[in-house]
Amino acid sequence: MKQRSKLILIAAAAVGLSECAGSPNSPSQRSPTGVAFKVATWNIRSGMGIRGFTTTSWSHETTNCTDQSKPVNAWAVGLPQAQLERLAADTGIVAVAFQEAWNCASPAAINAILGFKSASRENEGVVLLARYGFAGPIKYERIDAAANRWLTGGDVCIDPMCARKMTMFATHFGGNTDDDLPPEAGRVLDLLRAASRPHLFMGDLNTFRVDQWNPSVPCTNPDSGGRTAVINQIEQAGYTDAWKATQSGEGWTGMASRHGCGVPDGNLYKRIDYVYTLGARVLSTTRFGRAAPGADSPSDHAGLIAELEIQ
Repeated sequence: MKQRSKLILIAAAAVGLSECAGSPNSPSQRSPTGVAFKVATWNIRSGMGIRGFTTTSWSHETTNCTDQSKPVNAWAVGLPQAQLERLAADTGIVAVAFQEAWNCASPAAINAILGFKSASRENEGVVLLARYGFAGPIKYERIDAAANRWLTGGDVCIDPMCARKMTMFATHFGGNTDDDLPPEAGRVLDLLRAASRPHLFMGDLNTFRVDQWNPSVPCTNPDSGGRTAVINQIEQAGYTDAWKATQSGEGWTGMASRHGCGVPDGNLYKRIDYVYTLGARVLSTTRFGRAAPGADSPSDHAGLIAELEIQ
């Protein structure tokens, strides 16, 4: 335990557990009758991390996190765990969605650190964990059979006694091309039409549009019809993009420490992780797990936290 704690302290110092640099939060004024809480989403990349430009002590190309006689990944040196410790310590966070929750960063390994009451089962790396549990059965809906993509969630308790709850879902969009994304978004919206309001869905949507929240820098691809269609579908259905509701500047969450990408070299360059809500007020947003450009990163994604309020 002493060695693990030491590794986590080192990892926390390297990545930074304070709110990440970038656009400042612009929290809305809270209602005196509202209930505020936080949710988070993070593509944890199986705990493999992304090695910094000058790092030689571990590799982001292996799933090994136990055998020290072979190359090990970020999980073996404590980088993802440091971020999970941060999430666990923030008791305002009532639910966390993970994508690519496999191998070293399995749901069981994640929740051994978070200590949440309940976790969904994992489908194609998607899992939703609830600090105070779920108020009913967890739902698992396939949104793309060919790509094996899922929408997972249910009614999440937002206090220890489960006196209040909100419907929340986790997902991960993806396919062979951008044209595979709009049908997945459409399926999610169809499924959520029957959900009680307020509700939300969150995750890695592999979708972005070049704008003030996702300005173009090296490696930011130009807009595509498929990606733009996804954003239009969701916004036209009335959903609030938590980052756009609270921030005036870039909200990049991918991709960490890639040579030749971002400004400066190795900085993030895509905004592909989202919290979308229908009926809840968004109070603030922030990112976590954001490494300095070109430095060791706990994942190729930064995580996203949104603070919400319901009546």
